[in-house]
Amino acid sequence: MLAKLFTTFERLSEAELQAKTCAIISALTDNPHFPEPWLPQLQTLAQITAAYNTYHDAYHEGLSDESSKINLRNTARTTLTDYLKKLALYLEIVAEDNAIILASSGYSLRSDSVQCCRNNPLPAPSNIKVTHGLKKGSLNIRANPIQGAGSYEIQTAQVDPNIENNWRHQLTSLSCSHIVLEGLIPARTYWLRLRAISRLGTGVWTEPYMIIID
Repeated sequence: MLAKLFTTFERLSEAELQAKTCAIISALTDNPHFPEPWLPQLQTLAQITAAYNTYHDAYHEGLSDESSKINLRNTARTTLTDYLKKLALYLEIVAEDNAIILASSGYSLRSDSVQCCRNNPLPAPSNIKVTHGLKKGSLNIRANPIQGAGSYEIQTAQVDPNIENNWRHQLTSLSCSHIVLEGLIPARTYWLRLRAISRLGTGVWTEPYMIIID
């Protein structure tokens, strides 16, 4: 059975696409299996990173529900996913049906592909420290890095954290050593949780951490 990459990014939520793109960028940085320069028809990793940053900024602008900003977000998302799809075809050719090498790209393997390199989920980050930031409504978050993680996702809840639907994606970070969370409501109680994102999927969430915003 041929090893193939998952490229149906349309199925991913905004949060899932951000997490997956960060994982891909991290995994392909200095990856010995897929060294740059790539084919001239492809975007470079720097260009893909720039497209992600444009999409990420447009995503947050689109939270205002203004139709013009939502259209910009959708356009930026389409540009980014087009880049990722084109690159996936090249990676499959270079990997020559080696599922382990493909998995090192940060993309997910298709469910009908070879499953030999699937790992257990990454553990929850440990030694989490949360402090108030310099700006009102901001927090500084730190945790010990997880081996094999390409990025980290932060979610918050303002009501019962035991109900899954109450959690909302806040941001995806390439590092957990210094995460800055902004735009929170002062004097409001928040619960936070953090998980690592690996090349093959998402890790285990930390236990909810409660804090009242300054």
